[in-house]
Amino acid sequence: MQRILVADVGGTNCRFASFSLENDRLSLEVTAVIGSKTLTNGQSLFAALEETLSQPVESADAVVVGLAGPVDRQQGRLTNGRLHVNIADVPACPSGRCLLLNDFTLQAYATLTPPGIAALHVAGPAKERGAAVESSSKATVGNGADARARTEPRSIVGAGTGLGAASLLPIGTGEWLPVPSEAGHVAFAFLEEEEQEFRRFLCRELGQPFVSAENVLCGDGLSILHCYLTGQLLQPRQVGERALSRDTPTLRWYARFLGRFCRGWMLSTLCRGGLWIAGGVAAANPLCVTSPTFRESLYASSDATLALLQHIPVYLVTDTDSGLWGAAFAGQTLLQKYGHTHSSVPL
Repeated sequence: MQRILVADVGGTNCRFASFSLENDRLSLEVTAVIGSKTLTNGQSLFAALEETLSQPVESADAVVVGLAGPVDRQQGRLTNGRLHVNIADVPACPSGRCLLLNDFTLQAYATLTPPGIAALHVAGPAKERGAAVESSSKATVGNGADARARTEPRSIVGAGTGLGAASLLPIGTGEWLPVPSEAGHVAFAFLEEEEQEFRRFLCRELGQPFVSAENVLCGDGLSILHCYLTGQLLQPRQVGERALSRDTPTLRWYARFLGRFCRGWMLSTLCRGGLWIAGGVAAANPLCVTSPTFRESLYASSDATLALLQHIPVYLVTDTDSGLWGAAFAGQTLLQKYGHTHSSVPL
């Protein structure tokens, strides 16, 4: 039996887990959650992992860390936080058996694991979502026998503290290539004058001339949207609880904006195998993606692309451990391909 230790570090929370791998079967053993604000560097991150899981990093067969920010090989920085990680500076990390990946690379991998298979189907055709890994956890397999869904590109988006997006490409022989992105930081497309008025209001509140998709769909943007529509200034979590859990103007505006971003990402990545929507906002407030407004915005396209969009299944990931499963999948791939000796892993 082999053991894989994983961390999924977001702007607000950091999740840890230990997985066992035996006979190509992943089993989730234990999880823990701490606040991300306490973490500043790789040493503090790995110390927290060891303390919360009561397992030394050196004993692991593989260690995988996902970071909500840009990652360049062994280094990465949390976009919405102080944490900077350089794997080379962490002596405790097993040489050649430690991966640092963008957090939505983990979420892309997670579409191949139980949380991705059990995700709620919300739009488009229901296709089979067969797992790429065996698991001891129960999972609901999608209906149908469309094996092509397991050999077509997949994409993932998710709004929480930040806005993440990635895709997953099949490269033959059952292998997958993750393609991370920073699509959450591209300019958001506002349309008619009513939306332009909100854009100007948002720019004033943020104190910046440029509005990204993350500025609109996450964190302060959610609070500012609700304030613009109601005059009430609430924390993002309060907005979710009070305004995204039922039919309100805030829900309708947010669902329209989220549907527009998802549509753009679907067209950009041609994810015929499916789009998965993760992140804390939609998971805690499913109406964001099940409301008629979301679907109307998702399919507000020209005749040339509407049929393409309508043939892409869309799923909502409700399992908050999905990133951990994606990290475990990456660790399993590392062990299967390179064993214990490879020092540079092209993932």
